[in-house]
Amino acid sequence: MKKTRPRTASNTAPFSATRESQLVPLSCPDCFGVLRFEREGPRGHLVYCCQVDHRYSPTSLLYAKEAQLERTLWSAALLLKQMGYAYQDLLEEMNRTKGSERTKGAERAGVRRRINEVRKHCLAIRAMIEATHALQ
Repeated sequence: MKKTRPRTASNTAPFSATRESQLVPLSCPDCFGVLRFEREGPRGHLVYCCQVDHRYSPTSLLYAKEAQLERTLWSAALLLKQMGYAYQDLLEEMNRTKGSERTKGAERAGVRRRINEVRKHCLAIRAMIEATHALQ
């Protein structure tokens, strides 16, 4: 997966503009630092590197990004599910406490609407996860 190379004087030196490299609009899947690509070796193989020297081939970068995407989507689905529980608790508390029926009715309707939105968003994200066909 991730390529690492032993630390030597030549690869621990600060980034040098003399190497063929270019910043790319991608972040490192491990540390979220800025990535640059370099050409290495006699054949000029493409390698993505970050500031702390996490290194990826194009294929290993895609695998790492796919894993990062799946973790992020599951995290969002879990957050939405937890929000649904919290909104449900709020609705039950609103039903239990006294207050102006007119105000409470409008507030309860807003909370019910948000509960439905959160459920729909959670289902949509789960459907995205299940429909994803990453490279194998």
